[in-house]
Amino acid sequence: ELLLQQNEVCFDTETTSVESLHAELVGMSFAYRKGEAFYIPFPENSAECQQQLDLFKELFANEQIQKIAQNIKYDMSVLANYGIEIKGETYDTMLAHYLIEPEKRHNMDAMSMSYLHYEPMSIEKLIGKKGAKQGNMRDVDLDLVKEYAAEDADITWQIKPHLDQLMASNDKTIQLFKEVEMPLARVLSTVEREGVLLDIP
Repeated sequence: ELLLQQNEVCFDTETTSVESLHAELVGMSFAYRKGEAFYIPFPENSAECQQQLDLFKELFANEQIQKIAQNIKYDMSVLANYGIEIKGETYDTMLAHYLIEPEKRHNMDAMSMSYLHYEPMSIEKLIGKKGAKQGNMRDVDLDLVKEYAAEDADITWQIKPHLDQLMASNDKTIQLFKEVEMPLARVLSTVEREGVLLDIP
């Protein structure tokens, strides 16, 4: 109910895998003002997880609320695993930064250091370095996960105004972002889930 009262909501999913088609939802974090965020853990039982996630269907279906995320294509795909479609205007900080400064790294940690002069908590501290021995968020203590996940949503929320300001100086960049990049993210998410038909001849 609180989130439904906002014009913009930043969110982030915590999952068991970086492969969106196989990822199970561990939790979601939400932010809508600086310095404050909320983390909701989800049960491992798939039926209970679905029941809890369905409470947020109205939020994601609300076309009046802009949904903000870092790499939103991944979140779209994960939520699609549970029958949740993100409707209305979307905003991906990763894609916005790619258009503004294409030669730089577009991960959240790098943007946070650049725009906020703040170093976020590293995911490697929670689940280890990439590789066969890397754990997943379901193995991590809830107190650690909530701090990491809530910070992700809050930092992404705080980065957005900096990107908006940089894009504001170029109408073509704004047009490209809104009319090409963001709609394309939605299309690519669907293509990755469904595949494509090729007319070889």
